[in-house]
Amino acid sequence: MKQNTKRIPYGRNDFVQIIEQNNYYVDKTMYLPALEDEAVNLFFIRPRRFGKSVFISMLQAYYDCSMKDKFKDLFGNLWIGKNPTPLQGKYLVLYLDFSQVGGRIDQLEDKFNRYCKVKLDSFVDVYRQYYSEDFVKKVFEAEDAVDKLILINDESKKLNLRTYLIIDEYDNFTNTVLNEQGEGVYRAITHAEGFYRDIFKKFKGSFERIFMTGVSPVTLDDVTSGFNIGWHISTKKQFNQMLGFSTEDVYQMFNYYKEKGEIAANANIDDIVNEMKPWYDNYCFSKSALTSQSKIFNCDMVFYYLRNYLSSGKGPEEMIDPNTKTDYNKMKKLIQLDKLDGDRKGVIRTIAEKGEIVTTLYDTFPARMITDPQVFPSLLFYYGMLTIKATRGAKLILGIPNNNVRKQYYEYLSTDMLQPQE
Repeated sequence: MKQNTKRIPYGRNDFVQIIEQNNYYVDKTMYLPALEDEAVNLFFIRPRRFGKSVFISMLQAYYDCSMKDKFKDLFGNLWIGKNPTPLQGKYLVLYLDFSQVGGRIDQLEDKFNRYCKVKLDSFVDVYRQYYSEDFVKKVFEAEDAVDKLILINDESKKLNLRTYLIIDEYDNFTNTVLNEQGEGVYRAITHAEGFYRDIFKKFKGSFERIFMTGVSPVTLDDVTSGFNIGWHISTKKQFNQMLGFSTEDVYQMFNYYKEKGEIAANANIDDIVNEMKPWYDNYCFSKSALTSQSKIFNCDMVFYYLRNYLSSGKGPEEMIDPNTKTDYNKMKKLIQLDKLDGDRKGVIRTIAEKGEIVTTLYDTFPARMITDPQVFPSLLFYYGMLTIKATRGAKLILGIPNNNVRKQYYEYLSTDMLQPQE
């Protein structure tokens, strides 16, 4: 690849590194003003490998007052660089990534507390110019993450400091608990005085703004007794294409590499896109966007294809990225929840045979309802195993989005899960 040609950010999750190391970035900054016009506590769900981590690391870089001096370098060539909002660089940002919390169930509360303590200590260290040294010392000496959070909240409000909480993969370790330990243990940490519920109660009101991402609304429903902490914008039309790549994004990307001489001059970009579409495209997350917007590609899959194309002059022999198999195995286990009962087996069989199902899409539901066959298709939708195809009266037709999903997921579901129970 020529020296000045942008690298392919396959597997990269950090916006700052992507920009500073001359990687190709699909501009999503035009969504920032629309997000600012929404509620101050926002919650956004997309399936795995749809660019959530890159997006929220971009949010952090944009709003973080400690990165204000890098605004031109990071955003100068992007939409928001020419159209900045008044909130740019105005916040002290606490960034949490709950995929970093894991381990044995008996260690989970301790590990979660330790992770949050490290992040809160780091927060006051990064922004210590805004606080007194006595206060910073007080936070460092506090024993518990919740105590640190209360101290920071009280002091920040007293000093009129603006704070922004960004949480990536808010449901990662709770999904792991649900997957591996079952609903009983999961319920203990997300209900009543469970440690996860406890800190979520403290988050509310402690920050001027909150933005959270995850792969399903299950944990949020359980820890907050409904959406009294966040506003669910995942199925709103104006944010349908905020993550993933539109058809226009994909054409622009491949034409860029063709203009740079990395793709042969006689290559037909239409043919390339048409080869990818049945495998990686056809996602729609908003009923209102069905007829007005192009469908959405899984971005990691597009980078996987592009990387192969640039190295060999053709698409990959195996159209499914082998690195996604871990994701599918995790989902398979979570969907099973010990074992599929007859009703849910019927839902899977209907989808596998017809390619679609007529259903109601639930915005939120607790873990105990995952096994309800009426709710089950909504879980599959949030995981990217179904997508919005059409409407039928007040209901939606949810269908298998593409060959990638059909081959990977339904291979598992039709062979392993549909076997007769012993």
